[in-house]
Amino acid sequence: MTKQGWLKTQGWRSVLALGLLMALSACVTVNIYFPAAAAQKLADQVVGEVYKAAAKGALQAPVAPAVSAPAPPARSAASATDSLSMASPYHAASYLLAMGFSAISGTAEAAANLDASSPGVQSARAQVEALATQMHPYFVSGAVGYTANGQVTIHDAAAVSLPQRAPLNGLVASYNQALSNLYQQIADANGHPEWAGQIQQTFAETWIDKAPAGYWYQSPSGQWQKK
Repeated sequence: MTKQGWLKTQGWRSVLALGLLMALSACVTVNIYFPAAAAQKLADQVVGEVYKAAAKGALQAPVAPAVSAPAPPARSAASATDSLSMASPYHAASYLLAMGFSAISGTAEAAANLDASSPGVQSARAQVEALATQMHPYFVSGAVGYTANGQVTIHDAAAVSLPQRAPLNGLVASYNQALSNLYQQIADANGHPEWAGQIQQTFAETWIDKAPAGYWYQSPSGQWQKK
């Protein structure tokens, strides 16, 4: 092998190694990223709709997912390979760097938009809205309130008659189950079941922030406060 050929071979090996490192870097970056801003945006939307449905005493139909514009046709693998084979290692490295950063940016942007259109999430939202409608009178009377961890609990049992207390306890348990299911369904729909806790905490703050005047809630220290 000539010296020129050896240098060219080494150059291509460096290019391939660089491409592999870029791919691995992209995977690591995206896997550890929790889109807090997107979670807050989704919580604002869902909580607002639940409160609206509860106040009206009627279910609100879920919003249909937006239809994405068709993606432009991708270049064929053969075309990309031909282009790289004709380029120098320097130009190929530049191309891979640009593609790598583009891939990382595109993946991070996708992760920053939580998908809430799956059947599981839509079903969970409908169940929460239905139970919120039944819970509304008890929130208004002060019988129940929100906890600091995105659930509900009894605040003043004396606000309901004795025969109503047992059914209310069952309703509270069902509502908490529905809320937990909603948080988990959102996490599952986005391919990160481990995000359920972070999503729940985001919703916990939003339930309190957007609660109507007169609702009761617990502070992180457990003290009851009224909106």
